[in-house]
Amino acid sequence: MTSATQRRQYIRAMFACIEGAVWLFKQEAIEQQQYKDDASVVFTASELNVLAEVAPSIDGRGVIQELPANLRFVPNLLFAFGCHARAFDYEPVLRVSDHEWGDLKSSVTVRNRLMHPKQLSSMDVSDDEIRTARAALRWFGLTCSAATLGVSMWYAKRAIQKIEDPEEAAAKLQIISTAAENLKRLVLDS
Repeated sequence: MTSATQRRQYIRAMFACIEGAVWLFKQEAIEQQQYKDDASVVFTASELNVLAEVAPSIDGRGVIQELPANLRFVPNLLFAFGCHARAFDYEPVLRVSDHEWGDLKSSVTVRNRLMHPKQLSSMDVSDDEIRTARAALRWFGLTCSAATLGVSMWYAKRAIQKIEDPEEAAAKLQIISTAAENLKRLVLDS
């Protein structure tokens, strides 16, 4: 990537991708609460507002309005992944101890600088910043893949519940649980 325009576009597109994925995870979490048979996941009213990205307000006539919530990127990402894991009953996969988490946070700083430039030099994206952003996006994609495995496991468990023979059901659950855990470990350790 040689042109300054391409570098800026990469950072913008990267965050559009990430924010879109975060929004989808939040929508899936909301749907799980609304349509789950056993109602095993229950979000508070405040959590539902943040999941829906709305901030209730009262206008001058005393009428409730739902305004767009002003959510900071990092807390919103953490919240979305946490709620998604709760909704589909899997171990959270967003590993903030990974050095790539630091890469993502560094890339957020670059994105914020591009979106709110204070001077012309704020529009420059260095080679190191692009390398860091690429690593962060790759890590984010792998993290989303691991979360998707958690969702797949939730659906597989539901399907196994329909097996009438308890021994057969337990054996199949053990097989898919082991396979899913191994696959998740492979994905996250890539």
